[in-house]
Amino acid sequence: MRTDLVFTMPRPFIDVVSTILALHGTHEAGRTPDGGEMVRIDFGAAVAERKTSFVAVDSIPDLLNTITEVVDFQIELKETTIMSDRRVPPRSKNVFLLRIAESGMACECTVVKTSTIAGLDALDLKALIGGAV
Repeated sequence: MRTDLVFTMPRPFIDVVSTILALHGTHEAGRTPDGGEMVRIDFGAAVAERKTSFVAVDSIPDLLNTITEVVDFQIELKETTIMSDRRVPPRSKNVFLLRIAESGMACECTVVKTSTIAGLDALDLKALIGGAV
């Protein structure tokens, strides 16, 4: 299997998973890397269900009590250009698979970008999660 990024998050498993759940449905605003356009990044998370499909994390009650050592998420980061004078369609929709595995008092995170659209990458996802933990 191809992986884009493997990194260790020096936080307990439950903290990292709680952060993903808290980020679901939120957004962040910032400038593009070249410092040009203002963009809004919407964060959406779905969790693997029975290893065959993904369901939105807010549709599973008490999710934190049902997962144990490993969890697979599908993360969607949708970029929209912010314009004051008109509505702009989304710039890109970046989809990632994120596996979080407990490793003592830390977590090993594996990221694979599944969308082929240029835009955000695995390092951007790591920074977004790392900044929220």
